[in-house]
Amino acid sequence: MNTGKLAWAAWSILPVIVLAYHFGPGQAIYQRDKAAQLLAQAGTQQDTAQAAQDAAHEKHLAWVAARRRAIKTQNADDQRAAEAAAKEADEAYAKASGAWHAAADTLGKAQGMLETLESPKAGEARIARDRALIRSGDIAAGVNDLDGWLDELTEKGQSQTPIAKSARAEAAAGYYYAARLMRLAGKPASEWMEAASWARQDFRFVAELDAAGGDIGDQQKNLEIALNLEQSDSDDLVAMPLLKNSPCNGKCDGINKLGKGKKPGKKPGQPKDARGAGGESDIPAGW
Repeated sequence: MNTGKLAWAAWSILPVIVLAYHFGPGQAIYQRDKAAQLLAQAGTQQDTAQAAQDAAHEKHLAWVAARRRAIKTQNADDQRAAEAAAKEADEAYAKASGAWHAAADTLGKAQGMLETLESPKAGEARIARDRALIRSGDIAAGVNDLDGWLDELTEKGQSQTPIAKSARAEAAAGYYYAARLMRLAGKPASEWMEAASWARQDFRFVAELDAAGGDIGDQQKNLEIALNLEQSDSDDLVAMPLLKNSPCNGKCDGINKLGKGKKPGKKPGQPKDARGAGGESDIPAGW
């Protein structure tokens, strides 16, 4: 075969090679690069959302102070100032909610690509997405997804893996936020106490895993916080500021759609109720 025929044969199969690369290794490389870009974008969006959340909490604290002043003085000017502060806080929380939603959307796209690639980072992206949903005020969407995933991990015997522990801690925080917001909104005790009990159970599960590994710290404190919510007087709770990362200033619809399905299984020997495991304590600012 002469050189011309060899060159022609090479050119003729080049499109086949290109297509094979594109739909094979090339596609995987593209997916990894795109997922990395999305994660970087989501990181920036989460920073923006957290800054908006912090600003909203400052507005909330200003409203709490203005409300206390108005109650104490019964002065019309102070009452108007409190109303203006409440409006500013609502607007700030709405801005933070939108920023968290944007981050959640980007993280969801990254999660989908990482799952296609069977990347271990898919689980981390899923937790981050659900955390963003919870902080946006769409608490039910985030918590219900975490619970469904935890059911799957439990059925696979993976309920005590690091990723499952992280997912359960986020679910517990979501249930805690929901319970407190439901109580502040005047929901029936049967509803908010159910959410509070789920938070308590999950916090205790994670706290026991930490303790087994020699780490007694944040999750034990969170368990005590959840217990404190159930034991606090309503008037005392109303007078306290929301937690720093609590979503929606107490005015979001996401708390009304929490699933009533089964909770993830407990560890063998875990008590059915966590009451008495901790003690009453003030909810620390910034939790």
